[in-house]
Amino acid sequence: MKTLLSERGQVVIPKKVREALEIEKGDELDVKVVDKAIVLTPLKRFKANRWQDYVGIGEGIVDAHLKEKKAERKKEDVYP
Repeated sequence: MKTLLSERGQVVIPKKVREALEIEKGDELDVKVVDKAIVLTPLKRFKANRWQDYVGIGEGIVDAHLKEKKAERKKEDVYP
């Protein structure tokens, strides 16, 4: 399969390839040069289809943030 490089350095990924890899507009791709080849690897991210899919997703992040804030507060409460 062939594609062209635009004046601005953009490449169109053919529809059949996008469908096979299940990638769409806005998806991130990792770009590497291996020998004399360009390798594009899709970076899959969590995509929610409904708001319920988000429930519980940030619990670990929130817990880590609260723990960090408590540690900072303890440092501030120490008198010389």
